[in-house]
Amino acid sequence: MSDAPDTSTSDVPAMIRSAWPPLLLLAMALAFTWWAQDYRPGPRLLPTVVGVITAALCILDLLARGGTKFAAALRLTLGADFVNREMKHNPAPRAEAAQIGWMIACILAMLFIGILPAVPLFIAAYMRLFGRRSWTAAVLSALVVFVFVVLVFEVFLGTTLYRGVLFDPKGFGAW
Repeated sequence: MSDAPDTSTSDVPAMIRSAWPPLLLLAMALAFTWWAQDYRPGPRLLPTVVGVITAALCILDLLARGGTKFAAALRLTLGADFVNREMKHNPAPRAEAAQIGWMIACILAMLFIGILPAVPLFIAAYMRLFGRRSWTAAVLSALVVFVFVVLVFEVFLGTTLYRGVLFDPKGFGAW
């Protein structure tokens, strides 16, 4: 037996190794950044920063997928290879669909009840139901994030977060 690491990528699905995931995410990040420019200067700052950083990371990912020495150096420097993956297993499509379902549920909760109540509810529900954490850990984490979001956005930045169609007099017009 050798102590050398396994350098085989044969167990990594071709879709994960392909250029399509970072290309799709790059397109989404650029569209998100472009769309955010319709907001006033204050509200557009955060989505613009997130979109630009995501786009830069996608470009690095694309560059690291090549067969050049530069790509190999990027993979070594950034840990962007498929040999030493963070997630050692290939998730089942059902597990992937469950994650997408959680995100859709969070977005719908933000739409209907607003960002402030939706974020801690999502965190508590996800940690308890999907992560199988204790109620104490789930509720405590949700409260910490709630306080953080209120302090950063509502207090320090002076931004009123979206209140949801159920609580905003404009209804869907405010979305």
